[in-house]
Amino acid sequence: MVTIQHSTIHKKIAYGVEQAKSLSHSILVSTSTKVEHLHIDPVTFYERGKHRIGERIFWSAPSGDFVMVGIGNAYSFESNDSNNFSQLESKWKEMLKASIVAPNERVLGVGPVILGSFSFDPKKEKTKLWGSFPTAKMMLPQHLLTISNDEYWLTVNVVVDENTNVDELAELLLNEQRALLEAATVPFISLYGQDLKIVEVSKDKWLEAVETVANQIKHGEIEKVVLAREIRVKSEWPFIPEEILNRLQKEQPSSYIFAIESGEDCFIGASPERLIKKEGDEAFTTCLAGSIARGKTAMEDDKLGHELLHDEKNLHEHEVVVRAIKSAFEQGCEQVEIPEQPALYKFRDIQHLYTPVVGRVKDGISLLTLVEKLHPTPALGGYPRAEALQKIREIEQLDRGLYAGPIGWLDGNGSGEFAVGIRSGLLQGREASLFAGCGIVGNSNPISEYKETQIKFKPMLSALGGSCNELK
Repeated sequence: MVTIQHSTIHKKIAYGVEQAKSLSHSILVSTSTKVEHLHIDPVTFYERGKHRIGERIFWSAPSGDFVMVGIGNAYSFESNDSNNFSQLESKWKEMLKASIVAPNERVLGVGPVILGSFSFDPKKEKTKLWGSFPTAKMMLPQHLLTISNDEYWLTVNVVVDENTNVDELAELLLNEQRALLEAATVPFISLYGQDLKIVEVSKDKWLEAVETVANQIKHGEIEKVVLAREIRVKSEWPFIPEEILNRLQKEQPSSYIFAIESGEDCFIGASPERLIKKEGDEAFTTCLAGSIARGKTAMEDDKLGHELLHDEKNLHEHEVVVRAIKSAFEQGCEQVEIPEQPALYKFRDIQHLYTPVVGRVKDGISLLTLVEKLHPTPALGGYPRAEALQKIREIEQLDRGLYAGPIGWLDGNGSGEFAVGIRSGLLQGREASLFAGCGIVGNSNPISEYKETQIKFKPMLSALGGSCNELK
């Protein structure tokens, strides 16, 4: 079995303790090794860390060619303030200044990496539903598996001080890594599905809210508002995150797959939408707005796609998103490239209007700065941003929590990626809250928007192991 050598981790921890004594503050020690001739199943690796429930995180890019799994909390950066992006970034940079990283070569997503989430609206009053999650949290995993283009990397992160027992800590870390890798080469196998009871939450009030907002938009009070709603799903057995992750990987391969735990709760989903990716000085974002169902046959699917590409309501909704993202993107990037017309982006249950955006990051602009400038896009909140957010606070009657918030990672070199936490659910034992939203414009029809949310619930309902018949 391939693990980080005892002599290597022992030596680095010992040096870190010496530095901590010399500088009179804690030191981050990060040691990575490339795994040769061994295929590690990421979901099985996640499952092997179940003794660290509440301290596990899973993040996978579309097609599964880039996956990160974090087990154990070496250190976490938390905030419950509205200024959480800059706060977390400054604390992360401060930690990196006093760090020992081996090897020194820069590999994307390897070494010291923080993963986590930001709530959709930090100014929204938090309810009991999201009580276990802070407004913002980025976790430095003690054990990190990074899979990139069929290369496997294992990283051990630990924060030491002058009182750290080097021998005990080195032995503890290596023993835990061996336990995580035991049987991790075996693909995870999901069990059979189960019967689910679906409870609508405030359906009539949501329909009324859609009609109210559409009328306000017609009268020029605002241009677009995204309204989300919740369904509560109950099961005879507790929901198991790794079971759901495994199904999501198989059923939604074109999506970002994620799971974030806090206490005994888990926020999990398969998002179709990138918020921002930064690699070196290049940045990439996505405009994804306007949607329609997939067809049952190729002919019907093409017909629906053609309808979407020429639908006035959806094209207007998409144009609002493109316009706003372009404006926000140009604040932090130059040489911005945007296609003139949207294309179709097809998922298993739904297809969207899609416009990619690429730019070169300006000097001094960080990934979290770009996240702050972009979030929430009009696809998640509305337009103009401030007015749309205020309207959502007044009328939506839902604590979104992490739903539609930024979910992602940031490495020690400033690169990283965030998706938006949609097509998602909050697991709480034998119950789960699923969320879906729609962009409301002047000619929105409440029943049509309701049916659109039904389509958007299907990926998570299927992943929970139940039937989608109730939502046809």
